Amino acid sequence: MRTRLQRTSTTNKFTDEQLIALVNKRDEIAFRLIYDRYSTLMLNFFYAKLQSKEKAEDFLQNLFVKLIEKGDSFNETKTFRTWFYTLAHNQCKNEYRALSRSKIEYNNIEDNRLVSNWEEGSEKMDSSIFSEHLTFELNKLGNDHQSSFLLRFKYSFSIKEISEVLECSEGTTKSRLFYTLKKLANELKEFNPY
Repeated sequence: MRTRLQRTSTTNKFTDEQLIALVNKRDEIAFRLIYDRYSTLMLNFFYAKLQSKEKAEDFLQNLFVKLIEKGDSFNETKTFRTWFYTLAHNQCKNEYRALSRSKIEYNNIEDNRLVSNWEEGSEKMDSSIFSEHLTFELNKLGNDHQSSFLLRFKYSFSIKEISEVLECSEGTTKSRLFYTLKKLANELKEFNPY
């Protein structure tokens, strides 16, 4: 007899790891709960990496298809979140490889939009302009540096979790973050109010 969830107020008390075990038994409610927990986060992750709403939506759909197809490859010694972000990161890495092979470059920020936009008579900067500059500078970095930064500062992953997602040592993760922060601090120094 298969375990089936019924959507109740207690279904949100299941851990991700418990839910993936039920998804592997083809439990649709468990799948819906994981989808509800992660779809917005993963869509934002893909958009930050790919800078295309359409691609982000396609990648999100593919990620959840992989969850159904490859859910049984989940390693119970890791957290579901780390494993799921690893799948997402690998999708982006494969996309970057394909793009580099075909020599297509994406640059969604036009140079003429990269003009400092300080509010007149104030030292308060428009956060959307800063975000554009930050995105532009992150896109100049390699995939691993960009992913390390996003996982740490946008998604609050620990150094250990980032290392698991990117399949590298914690020292390498720390080095990538140090390099990225140093590079961004230099490239975005015009936004430093001090």
